[in-house]
Amino acid sequence: MVRETTRRRVLQMSGGALLLGLGGASASAQEDGEPLEPDTRIVLEALTEGWRGVEPQEIADQDNPTLTLQEGESYEIGWEEGDGAAHNIELVDDNDEVVDDYQTEEATEGGEDQFIRFDAAPEIAEYVCRVHPQTMRGEIAVQ
Repeated sequence: MVRETTRRRVLQMSGGALLLGLGGASASAQEDGEPLEPDTRIVLEALTEGWRGVEPQEIADQDNPTLTLQEGESYEIGWEEGDGAAHNIELVDDNDEVVDDYQTEEATEGGEDQFIRFDAAPEIAEYVCRVHPQTMRGEIAVQ
């Protein structure tokens, strides 16, 4: 069986030093491979065509930004704004399975109940909107 080399695999092999924008997603502003500071609140705008980075500044205005995080550190991720369509956010592993119940309910408006507090762990591979998984998906690199 031929296994596709994904951006996540490249990150794992390179220790996160190389970030590529594949499949229409933007490369992260964290191109130096530096992870976000612990306790960072990651805010995304939920648009059917993809997640758009809002905060922190390192991901602002990027589509489906790759998030580089420190293993074992706490972060918060979610969305406050959207296009009025139903969305949710889930943290999933390489098999597209939700990790440690890190998911929100579907909603048409963002807000505090659309945020997840989590500890960065190697099994977390991506963040995804289950309603729009082909377009609203971004990678998570845990160092």
